[in-house]
Amino acid sequence: MKATLIAFLVAMIFGINPIFEKLSLKDTSPLSVITIRFVFTALCLVFLVLATGRFSQVIDIDGRTLFWILLSGLLGGLIGLFLYFTALQAADTSKIVAIIATFPMFTVIYAYLFLGESPGPMRIAGVVFIVIGSILIEWNLLADS
Repeated sequence: MKATLIAFLVAMIFGINPIFEKLSLKDTSPLSVITIRFVFTALCLVFLVLATGRFSQVIDIDGRTLFWILLSGLLGGLIGLFLYFTALQAADTSKIVAIIATFPMFTVIYAYLFLGESPGPMRIAGVVFIVIGSILIEWNLLADS
C-alpha cells in the first residue's frame, strides 16, 4: 500500500513537471534546459548523499551495476530527455506526454525479452488501455486543431 501511494505521488509530480518543462523551453534550447537541470540535480544529490552519510554506498558500486546505471543515464537521462524536450518545444504538452505515456507497452515487451518477466493478462490489458487512451488523446487533439 505504501509503495502504491508513493507511486501516485510520483504520478502527480510527473503530471505537473511537463508544464514547468514546457515553460522553461519557451526561450531556450533543450540542451540548455537539460544542462541546467542536471547540474542543479547533481548538486542536490551530492548534498543529499553527504548529508545522509551514504557516500560510501556510491563509491562501493561494482562495475556491472555501474554499467547499468550509466546506460540508463545515457538512454533515459540524456538521449530520452533531449528528444522529449525537443518534441515538447515543438508541439502541445498534452500531445507529447500522451505519446510518451505509451512507454509501459515497451517496458512490458523489454521486460519479457531481457528479464524473462511474463506479463499476466491483467497487465497486458492495462497496457492496452494505456495505449488506447493515448491514441484517443491524440485523436482528440487532432480534431481540436
